Amino acid sequence: MMAEPQRSPVPRRALEAIRAFGGHSVVVTPALEVVYQSPDAMALPIVSAGVLTHPKLAELARTAWLEGQALVHHERFADLGPIEQAEVSATKLAGRCVLLTITDLTAAMRAEQVRHDLVSNIGHELRTPVSGVQVIAEALDIAKDDPAAVVHFSERLKVEAERMARLIEDILALAVAQDRSTERFVVVDLADVVTAAWDHEATRAAGEGITLKVTVPTVGEAEVFGDAGGLITVLDNLISNAISYSPAGSEVEVSVSADREQGKATIRVADQGIGIEPEDQGRIFERFYRSDRARSRRTGGTGLGLAIVKHIMLAHGGTVGVRSQPGIGSTFTAVLPLHGGVGRQPDVRTAYSDTQGDE
Repeated sequence: MMAEPQRSPVPRRALEAIRAFGGHSVVVTPALEVVYQSPDAMALPIVSAGVLTHPKLAELARTAWLEGQALVHHERFADLGPIEQAEVSATKLAGRCVLLTITDLTAAMRAEQVRHDLVSNIGHELRTPVSGVQVIAEALDIAKDDPAAVVHFSERLKVEAERMARLIEDILALAVAQDRSTERFVVVDLADVVTAAWDHEATRAAGEGITLKVTVPTVGEAEVFGDAGGLITVLDNLISNAISYSPAGSEVEVSVSADREQGKATIRVADQGIGIEPEDQGRIFERFYRSDRARSRRTGGTGLGLAIVKHIMLAHGGTVGVRSQPGIGSTFTAVLPLHGGVGRQPDVRTAYSDTQGDE
């Protein structure tokens, strides 16, 4: 233990500066007795019976006292409550005590990790179609005198180019979805959102042999404050996913309901498809996560659709979740704060596949 000089309180001006700084601050004597602790620092498990007991912080305080100079360390913590990563500084004050300040870097480090992972994933995802384009281009050069081969490789080239275009579009859409700005927000009628999604997806559903049944709320029944384009993207992605993972002859049902008492509008997209395994259900909203990679390659999925949905919903103060049973189907539910009034009976529209005919 360090030799302890005559005790004295924290210098008045220093204490005023520490209080103005706020954050996680602790002042200790050479014997590690706490003479000041900020309100934020009181929430941390670092002090017991008026003594600094956290091993890392105590060692830093001792070193700063003995060396008489300011020290700054970046540390990872497993025992500092919500703080996982921090910058900790220790400064000797007027030869009387040591000031410890803890700057929480947890959120910043997590954000940096997310950025790193995203760049890495984007590079990985782009590598496959780019390599495909390079191989096909070489094959075209070799087969330039064979008209049938040229046609074949040209079609393959088109497929890979479209795959890259979809990936780039989804990356840009994800960047927009992660923007929490509300500058584009207006009162949006979900009746218009559902109608737009119907227009986008009905033809594809019929082509896949799937019945798309959409319940359109009455005008004014389900109004929310938000970005119409983003909400259409949410519904487009959920319906497109349902179609991609459903067999011909099945039904995809879309409905919107409004609960005035709860102040919520609920969008549901239910399919009779292959379902999602329990271990995958908690991860399907992650960027680039695919529960069925082989099927994603066949359908052209980028693995970003549900991540885009999640971020758009978060930007709107809403939530999105899934209930699924393998072999039976999935139901995605998106809930938004309600803005408008309740209308009359909804309009039910049904798009039937050619194999089923009109009913």
